[in-house]
Amino acid sequence: MNISFTPLQESHFPLLLKWLEEPHVKEWWDPEVKWTLESVQAKYTTYVKGYKLVDGARKEIHGFIICVDTIPVGYIQTYNAYEHPRSVPLADLPPSLMAFDIFIGETDYLGKGIGSLALKTFLEDFSKELYAYAFADPDKKNLAAIKAYERAGFRKIIDNSETDEIWMLKQLM
Repeated sequence: MNISFTPLQESHFPLLLKWLEEPHVKEWWDPEVKWTLESVQAKYTTYVKGYKLVDGARKEIHGFIICVDTIPVGYIQTYNAYEHPRSVPLADLPPSLMAFDIFIGETDYLGKGIGSLALKTFLEDFSKELYAYAFADPDKKNLAAIKAYERAGFRKIIDNSETDEIWMLKQLM
């Protein structure tokens, strides 16, 4: 199995729309949003250009389509953890910290270890030269994500009862 990553392009928006409306994705990724092609375009067009507006300022963000043997199966986006709002401020974490969001959108590819393999491959190929650490904050109830992150080398550092998140960290360098 060959995992590769294609930078997000506007031509991917119909596929992103399909995935964002899949029940297994929607449960954890903007569950309150009813996605349309127009709303996907509105949110992700700047991501294609490498940024997201945060309080009117351009903050770097990079989106990629995850492919298995050239078949698009999911999405990952990465960014500086300190530049994007979180449910609670990050504290006592390393200064060089990448955060990410990831999902496998194609149901035929669920439960096969692709999420953890894709994340591990991505971190080895793309992020270790930019950041010293990677950070994840899955919902406590998202056991599939927590297990995938652990298989990719993340360790739990904080059980945040205030936000119902598990904070996880992986050293990249």
